[in-house]
Amino acid sequence: MLKIKDIRIALYVCIGLMFANGYSQNYLSSPYSRYGVGDMMARTSMANVAMGGVAYAFQSPTVINFANPAGYAAFDSLSCLVDASFSFKTHTLRGASSSQKGSTAFIDYISVGLPICKWWRTALGYQPFSNMSYGIYTQDTLGEMGAYQTSFMGDGGINEVYWGNSFTLFKHFSVGLNASFLFGKYSKMRSVKFEDSYAVNTVISRSNNVKGAYFTIGAQYLVPIKNSRLGFGVTYTPSVKLWSKEEYLITTYLGNKEDEILDTLYKEDMLKRVHRMPQIVGGGLSWGKPDKYFIGVDFTWSQWSKYTLDGESDSLVDAYKIAIGGNVTPNYLSSKYIARINISFGFSYEMSRLKLSDEQINRYGINFGLYFPMKKGKTTIGVVLEYGQIGTTRANLLKENYFSASINVRLHEKWYQRLKLE
Repeated sequence: MLKIKDIRIALYVCIGLMFANGYSQNYLSSPYSRYGVGDMMARTSMANVAMGGVAYAFQSPTVINFANPAGYAAFDSLSCLVDASFSFKTHTLRGASSSQKGSTAFIDYISVGLPICKWWRTALGYQPFSNMSYGIYTQDTLGEMGAYQTSFMGDGGINEVYWGNSFTLFKHFSVGLNASFLFGKYSKMRSVKFEDSYAVNTVISRSNNVKGAYFTIGAQYLVPIKNSRLGFGVTYTPSVKLWSKEEYLITTYLGNKEDEILDTLYKEDMLKRVHRMPQIVGGGLSWGKPDKYFIGVDFTWSQWSKYTLDGESDSLVDAYKIAIGGNVTPNYLSSKYIARINISFGFSYEMSRLKLSDEQINRYGINFGLYFPMKKGKTTIGVVLEYGQIGTTRANLLKENYFSASINVRLHEKWYQRLKLE
């Protein structure tokens, strides 16, 4: 049985890792993260990522399915779940005439799921919401001033702390709500640097501290059919406003002395800005047998064409995503260990929110996962692999090929058990 002391220690570790990751995010540079509030993160359990992201009609007593909060209803009434994932990612960016490689490691999420009563389950956790990391450089000349470099750079991101609840309204039907608090900081900078060591160069920077509430509601209905079940799931994320305070700064420096400010031309510390986030609608269909097999398909529409920053749009269009995937466990009761290993697979394709130079920036991903059960109990350790591609080299754009490997630890322990006295 998981003791209260053990739970406190686990939560302290989770909180420590949350803030360590929240204030020292380290992600790969991607020019496509320049738009909106940056690249949007997966925001779902690694068990669902292993199936291509299929989650809307998925329930499991050992998975904290954040993508549809109605799925928390599957938690065991006597168990506590702790779910954490860590990833390593490499990518190659290719343009028309050049390429760049990089790699990084980061925390995907940390979450805890608990039963409250017969009809109520709850979950809480931390995960990155978005990431911004890019550097774009161009070379040109200006008459007698000579050659100069123009730079566009961005870094930072938004984090998410959430509290989710699921309620079983009647047999096989549940509804859920995730209430999140978003916080974080991102910065964008433009600079012009001349080769002349006596030239006065200019830097324009904007740093935004973002805060706000975010919500997702969901419902699931699982229809028993003989020894299997047919699942239906829907989710809705309403359009909300995120508030930010911006520091706007224009400075100059001499020659190569970038760390020595020559003059501050303009400074504003408390500019109030408003981000209007898009509404998102998701739906899914599944077929499966608990502890044996599962297959599902999800569709997601995100209304990014309505995203605005202080009323202005940002080269974004509506996004559409389809995901197909599943998993199989040969025989979870077998005495042979290999027969109890869960195998996951999936594929996803997305017409993304970006449309640049009349080209839709699309992406696809192929996923595969293996989950290894511990000798006793339902605790598992998973290895999830993903290969994907984003963008195109047409119209002077960039194509990114990436590969990620993730370690997912899912602790499933007794939460509370009333002793029976003879």
